[in-house]
Amino acid sequence: MPQNQISATTTHKIGKTTYFVCASASEKATDTIDKKIKKLIRKDMEQNAGSVQK
Repeated sequence: MPQNQISATTTHKIGKTTYFVCASASEKATDTIDKKIKKLIRKDMEQNAGSVQK
């Protein structure tokens, strides 16, 4: 990773397993963070639409 690139590192513990997650932006990315989040929410809603009981 280039020195001038910003990354975020988080730690997640699930059960007895600890995950270290490092995320950084791609230089080839075309979406803004807003667009990406909206896409993720829309995809999640579409996948869960069948599991919602009326």
